[in-house]
Amino acid sequence: MRVVIPVGALHLGGGCKNLADVANALHTRGHDTEVLVPEGMPVVYDVHCKLTRIPSLDPSYIPYGDIVLANFYTTFKACYEAWPRHCVRFSQAYEPHWVPDKEFALWTYAHGVPIVSLSHWLDDQIFNDVGQRTFVLNPGIDPQIFYPSPVRKRLDKDKRKIILYLARDPDSGYELKGFHDFVKCMELFKEAYRGKFIVYMVCPEKILSLPSGIPYRTFGAVSDKEFAELYRTADVFVSSSWIEAYGFPPLEAMACGTPVVTTNSGGILDFSEHLKSAFITPPRDPRSLALALQAVLTDEDLYQTLIRGGLESASRFTQYNFEQRFVNVMEQIVRERSWQRK
Repeated sequence: MRVVIPVGALHLGGGCKNLADVANALHTRGHDTEVLVPEGMPVVYDVHCKLTRIPSLDPSYIPYGDIVLANFYTTFKACYEAWPRHCVRFSQAYEPHWVPDKEFALWTYAHGVPIVSLSHWLDDQIFNDVGQRTFVLNPGIDPQIFYPSPVRKRLDKDKRKIILYLARDPDSGYELKGFHDFVKCMELFKEAYRGKFIVYMVCPEKILSLPSGIPYRTFGAVSDKEFAELYRTADVFVSSSWIEAYGFPPLEAMACGTPVVTTNSGGILDFSEHLKSAFITPPRDPRSLALALQAVLTDEDLYQTLIRGGLESASRFTQYNFEQRFVNVMEQIVRERSWQRK
């Protein structure tokens, strides 16, 4: 089976890492796999298969594949125009919810090609708009990187608590990650919480700040191994996203034995359950997020419940399982297309 994967770039981020991982998994399974990247665009992940630089994402530069994997709305048009009967849509986020050209983004889902999505929430969004169900494949974590500390965390009223947060810059296109909601949450939390705390903020785009009086420390872009160590160091991880097709950071935190406080951003419900593996609050509700954070950091029983539930949930979602299921689905699509032609 020949698989062609045109990408806009392979920059730092969960979606691009997924693409590199599935390309490598297809290559390892013995399939002829080629990743196409426009000239000048970054490639930060190690790609084991053939990687070809092309002038642009134009149909004329996309070679034949039994599978031509369109993986973002900006890559679909060229893939479909070049090889309509071989195109497969890999959806890692529902672009009509957040990109400027919503009508064009929706158009890329409306052609009846097979679609792979990352969560049941994402599958529902696509079905509600275009009436097509998808192959739902939940990504997972690498347990060699994301694992708990040997000593389980416990609440200590005299110890300064570390609150870990992934701070995405709203001005760089990440408004849906809810940074301003987190700022308000921390202002409310500071008023109510009687213990000592500090916020650790990982800031991939640019260093962001919190209001005066809220203690915090910032980190730039970090590697998976560095992030895993931060998870293990933290007493709690907070996510404030409005919408997530899946949401890797809460799952990674669970795998590291760190309790999670998160908004119900959609896709997280495939791996988290309220008050069992995470404390889940409504999105765009900083007060509820602050109350949840206070509850988790003052209730030992709840704290331990979330640790146990998070570890159990994370153990069922591994990167290896996702990759193998992804390759199996690609092989299934090719087989079914062959039968249809016969």
